Amino acid sequence: MARNTATEETDGAEDLAAVADRLDAALERIVRHLDAPKPGHPSAELVARLDGLIERLRDALGGPPS
Repeated sequence: MARNTATEETDGAEDLAAVADRLDAALERIVRHLDAPKPGHPSAELVARLDGLIERLRDALGGPPS
């Protein structure tokens, strides 16, 4: 995913709202993926990606590290 590196000033609340919207959309995609019927256990790749996502979310939200 590309990151905006422009130096224009923006409203912090707007930025947080945009991040929250993207996070919500990402979590919805994860839920849809996990709710889809699949045989067996999640792949090691999916588990690793979800663990990484959770860690980044904790860092961004100031939560305790796992």
